[in-house]
Amino acid sequence: MSTANGVRFGKILGSLFKEEREKKGISKNRLAEDAGVARTVVIYFERQERMPTIHNCKALADALGVPLSRLVKHAEKLMEEQQ
Repeated sequence: MSTANGVRFGKILGSLFKEEREKKGISKNRLAEDAGVARTVVIYFERQERMPTIHNCKALADALGVPLSRLVKHAEKLMEEQQ
């Protein structure tokens, strides 16, 4: 995956996390607290400004009650559809 594709993948993944959080009615603060990460991790990720570590991605997915693999697969599918 090229750097440009990696950045695009991160942006798609961030939007999927935001979608899941909003669908469940969880605040950014609550998600960060439940995941054990700084609130800025959630904010920057959802704004697509920074990509969190894989450890933080897993913690966020667990806090949302969603398998990280499902979010990654969905992001990959969206990437393929955009090409």
